[in-house]
Parts: sequence; C-alpha cells; structure tokens
Amino acid sequence: MQVLRRSIAFVLSCLLFAAPFSAQDSGEPISGFWTGTVERNGMTWRIELNATGHAGELKTAITFLDLDVPDVPFPVKRTAGGYRLERPQPSGNPIVFDGTVTGDIFSGNWAGFGVDGSFSMKRSTRPERSYREEEVEFANGIVKLAGTLMVPTKGGRHPAVVITHGSMPNEGAAYRSVGRSFAEAGIGALIYDKRGSGKSTGNTRAASMEDLADDAIAGVRLLKLRTDIDAVKIGVMGHSQGGWIAPLTAVRSRDVAFVIATGVAAVTPAEQSIYHRAGVMRSMGMSDEEIEKASALRRKLYDLNRKIINNEPYQRERAAISQELIANKGARWFGPAELPPQLAGEIPPTGALELLFFDPTFIWQSVKLPVLVVWGDRDTVVPVEKSREVIERLQTKAGNKQITIKILPGVDHGNNLVRKDKGWDFPRVEPEYFRTIVQWTQKIVT
Repeated sequence: MQVLRRSIAFVLSCLLFAAPFSAQDSGEPISGFWTGTVERNGMTWRIELNATGHAGELKTAITFLDLDVPDVPFPVKRTAGGYRLERPQPSGNPIVFDGTVTGDIFSGNWAGFGVDGSFSMKRSTRPERSYREEEVEFANGIVKLAGTLMVPTKGGRHPAVVITHGSMPNEGAAYRSVGRSFAEAGIGALIYDKRGSGKSTGNTRAASMEDLADDAIAGVRLLKLRTDIDAVKIGVMGHSQGGWIAPLTAVRSRDVAFVIATGVAAVTPAEQSIYHRAGVMRSMGMSDEEIEKASALRRKLYDLNRKIINNEPYQRERAAISQELIANKGARWFGPAELPPQLAGEIPPTGALELLFFDPTFIWQSVKLPVLVVWGDRDTVVPVEKSREVIERLQTKAGNKQITIKILPGVDHGNNLVRKDKGWDFPRVEPEYFRTIVQWTQKIVT
C-alpha cells in the first residue's frame, strides 16, 4: 500500500538527526527547559524546548504539543545576538527559530512551511516523566529488529501495545507520539524500526504482509518474557498499512489480546491506490474524464503485475502499456496521475507486487477479539464508508461483538485537523484521536 502520508507530524518525527556545536562551556544561557508558543496571524502553536549542554556541546530538541510530536532534535548555532535553531525539511523550507535570551525569556523570529511569524518561550521546570525508555532487540527468523520499549515507571506488570508500521520504510521514531500517549496512561508501548530501516535488518520491499505481521508477533513474544509486562494483556496497533498488519497479527498469534486499526482500508492495496490517486487528482482540478483515463491506465499496470506474479506471458502486454504511457505523458492529467513515464528496467520484487493484491477481507472474518477501528471523515487516502461497511459486515459474520468503530469529524488520514474555512493555521493533530485509542485500551485491559 503506497500511502504517502504528507502530514507535518510524519515529516518531523521521521527525520531524526542532531548537529551539536561547540560552546565555550556548559553554562550557555539557552540551557534548560522552556515552554511557549509560536504566533502568526493571531494563531498560536504550543511548543517546548529542551536544551542540554555538557563537555563543550549543546543539543536542543523541540516538542510540538499541538502536533503531539515530541523531542524533535534541532541543529543549533550560536549567532552574534543569540541562537539559531534550524531543521531542514524535504520541502526545502527549513523550520527556523532565530532569537535571543533575555533573562528567563527566549524569543525571536520563526519560519516554517513557507511562512514566518514570531516565537516566545519562558524558562520553566520540566515535568517529571512517568515512563522510562529502554532500547531492545528481537528477531523474526533471520531478521533482527531494533526498537524502543516505553514502560510506565510505576511498579507492577503493565498491559502493553506493539505498534506496527504504515507502508513507508519507517523507523520506530515515527511512532514515538502514540507510544508516549500509551506509556503516560500506564500502558507499555513497543515501537521499532521496520525491517530494512534504521537498525533493523531485512528487506521491506521483498516482505509479504505475513512477514510484517510476524515481525509484530516477534515483538509480542519479547513482551511476554518481561516481568514488567502483563503477558495476557498485550495488543497490537497499526495505522494505514498497519491497519492490515495489526489484525493479521491477531489471526496468526493467540498471544494477541486486542487490536487497534486506524486509517485502515478494507479493500486491496491496488484498489486503495486507485481510490487515493483519484482523490488527489480531483483536489487538483482534474475532470472526471481525466481521472478515469488515469485510473484505467493504472488498472492495466496492476493487471500486468498480476500476470507477472502468476508466471503468465506478459512481455507483449508490457510493451503495449509502455507505449501507452509514452503517448500520454504530455497530457495535462499525466503528472498528477503519478504514473511511470514508461516501463523500463528490472521487474520489481515479487513480494512488492504481491502486496498490491493482498485481500484483507479474510482477516475481518477471523478476528474475534476486542477491536477498535478509527477513521477521520476527511480521509481521502482510503475509502472510509466502504471500508466501514465491509468490516462491520464481516465482523458480524464472525460473531465478534467486541468491535468499536469511531469516525472522527474534520480529521484526515494523518489524524490532523482539516480547516473548513480554508484559512491558514498551523498543522494540528486531533487530540481526540489519542484520547480515543488510549481510553478504549484502558477500558479493555482493566
């Protein structure tokens, strides 16, 4: 499932790198914990800054509270008048905090997402963390997986959640926000680098959905062995592609106690991809006729992939589709369709092609555990209403009366709020999303 999650939260939490600079001593004026806001056009964005300095180095990390994205490292430089914290972004527009420290106030100019504003922070006392983090390793066969376990500091055995991944080759840091939400609520959370990413071995592109589910099962096995985790209260959560992997994990393992699936499609990745791209093209002003031309050509590509998987003759058809792509590359709709300009080079790995035709309906006919499914009603990546109908019907057929479905108003696929008036605002996550999944889990494990 090639879902391109374009939310700012995803970008900030995935690009984790820090660039320390040399300082004369550890007593830099910016050292310490700060709370405040960014302001622009009457809008405010809550932030926290943690600056630590030792051995001639200073490191800074910013938490974006209204995005629920914690501890994002920012490279920092000393300037003539103060400090400049600047973090590159894929868009080419860095996020910048450029200001001075006067007593207990750090303030100045802010820029990001192609706009600018101001910021002001006050020196504060950092709240004591209610959980601890531990780096862990576990394995699924020859694949070694590296992760972080967030465990409440309160003694005893805690329920826990293994958080699996979306379609991108994400490191575990992309899920630190949701993991933290669980841990602060007394529920352990395991986040880990997807196979082939970060410190984990393996090849994501060659992995089947079953392989990815078995990675999550390996995480469940790890948690079952710990004395601080309740072995019979371990669940699995996944968003987007993870919304397939989480329930599939429960089908393949009796050790899973509950399932949380958010932003999940109840159709094949191929059908979901066509739906998503059509929605993007529509938002770009393409006509229904143009969208149908693009969708038809994409279907031909997927039919070709199915023939390759089934070892059927495909060379002549591949050549014809390649010529059709070349013939249409000058059309207005071709760029927004995000189709290849031609078919050349090697055939993708079979595992990657097979993912296109993964049918999730058998999962929902088999799961008979407590299940929470959450969507945003402004999700244009997956067909929400169709997916809801399919899951409800199949769970009824399975006799599962332990399913809860929530559709959050004004929320997109990235769980961000969508403004109705088209006025500018800072990107914001919907806090109800985190409250929903945490409170439901607390109820299930109590």
